[in-house]
Amino acid sequence: MYKTRMQRSYHPQTVRISHYYLPDAELGGGLTTVLRAGWLDAAPGGTIRRAACPGDDILYCLSGRGQVEVGERRFDLGAGQLAWIAGDAPHGHSADRRDPWSVMWFRLDGPHLAALRRRIFGKAPPRLTIAEGPELIGWFQNLFAILDAGGADMDLRLHAATAEFFKLVSSQRDPRARTGLPSRLDRLRQMIVANPEQPWSAEVMTQIAGVSASQLRRLFRQHLKATPRAYLRHQRLAMAQRMMLESTLPLQDIAVRCGFCDGYHFSRDFKRVVGRAPTEWRRMELGR
Repeated sequence: MYKTRMQRSYHPQTVRISHYYLPDAELGGGLTTVLRAGWLDAAPGGTIRRAACPGDDILYCLSGRGQVEVGERRFDLGAGQLAWIAGDAPHGHSADRRDPWSVMWFRLDGPHLAALRRRIFGKAPPRLTIAEGPELIGWFQNLFAILDAGGADMDLRLHAATAEFFKLVSSQRDPRARTGLPSRLDRLRQMIVANPEQPWSAEVMTQIAGVSASQLRRLFRQHLKATPRAYLRHQRLAMAQRMMLESTLPLQDIAVRCGFCDGYHFSRDFKRVVGRAPTEWRRMELGR
């Protein structure tokens, strides 16, 4: 039996898929869109560095590994992980020399990209482990199909696709990370949103949240920018608006069904928050 030492063969970069798109100038950057997208099997040590670029690059590592740099931050990226690279800061990425990555990627552009990054990652490194890899791969395949097909409605289809991406990324995180709320407060918030018409007393709210009344007020102000009563009123008004548009019920009936004690208090709160009387708002929205 002979033992041989195998030399690692050189693997050149392979571009499996590459798409470019120029958005409709008439939209003026009002929609989120995709400027570029592709699938790359990187060469060992393959590196890209930029001072800045339009849009943000989002990489999903299918296999292998590499390293990402964004500003002063540097972190590793392995199979099953996603990185969001801010284009408005110096950045770069490089494939590992021994185990170069294969990545699907796209360049996102649109309004408020920095706010989106903060909402998803907060102050943590812009890296996320994807639990449902096949779902994200399916999303990329759909994106490639959209870019390949073209058409007059491309901007709208890409905007819809980016919305699906945000939904998918959000679903990969735990409930607390998705909302940024403490779990007890989030549970109470969800119950109020689902049934705002219920008689939500301060005692009931504090019991569900498991905190004192003063702690609850502090949590609401800190995380929801409102008092518990104001947040409940907002949800009741939103429910009333839906009923005003979807039914022919009198305002008095709608007020009671949405948890207001009578039509007077409903009308007063509605005008204070919305800026119009309920009757006027309903007529305007229905085009009458």
